[in-house]
Amino acid sequence: MKDTRYVWNPLRILSPKLDSEVERMEEGTAPEGYACDTPERTLVKMVDQMIEMTKILQTGFKSERDEKLCDCESLFSQIREQEKNCTTDLVREYEVLGENVFRVAIRLPSRLERVGVMLEALMNCLRNKIKDGIPFSDKAHRELDEIFGLTIDILKNLRDAFLTHNKFLLDHIKGQAGQLADLVEHARFAHWDRLERGFCSPLASSLYIRILDSFNSIYDYINKIYLTIVSLDSTPA
Repeated sequence: MKDTRYVWNPLRILSPKLDSEVERMEEGTAPEGYACDTPERTLVKMVDQMIEMTKILQTGFKSERDEKLCDCESLFSQIREQEKNCTTDLVREYEVLGENVFRVAIRLPSRLERVGVMLEALMNCLRNKIKDGIPFSDKAHRELDEIFGLTIDILKNLRDAFLTHNKFLLDHIKGQAGQLADLVEHARFAHWDRLERGFCSPLASSLYIRILDSFNSIYDYINKIYLTIVSLDSTPA
């Protein structure tokens, strides 16, 4: 007998009407030109777009160049569009989902979109940094690179959790989110030390704090997404 304790699919109930159509597409039996996305698939697209945004931003802060910020802006616009699509699909399926599931599920696209908003805030920080020529210390660059790297890893695992529905992976994401909060807090303390020692200008300090605040908000929303999925798993239809 298959053990179902560690593999679950809470998101599949978000789109019961569409499951058969999606299966037909995967099998190649759907009519030509037919397209169908479940809310689950839309959430995965949103995370993929966030991963690409984060990679562009990590590279931009390393090189202090902004050539790809237009791509970043385009990805953010796509994230917002996907959020609208997913929310609309969930509203349309309200009667099928039932009130209890709907009230929990409707939070997922908006909370994911808020992660995108924080990435947009980081994009604006990078743009200001380059425009005003604000320098960061080597230590600050290393701190940011580590934070960006962990953020990308968390987003990749979140995407995989949506696809594989593995509880161990979901719990791992919760642990990684805690690590992200710790990294941001350590970077904040190290920053104050640099500022007190006179190694950081007030202008750089203000910008760096804004960056760390954005990452702290990303942690907060990732944690809320985790709690939403866990709640969805235990919500009666």
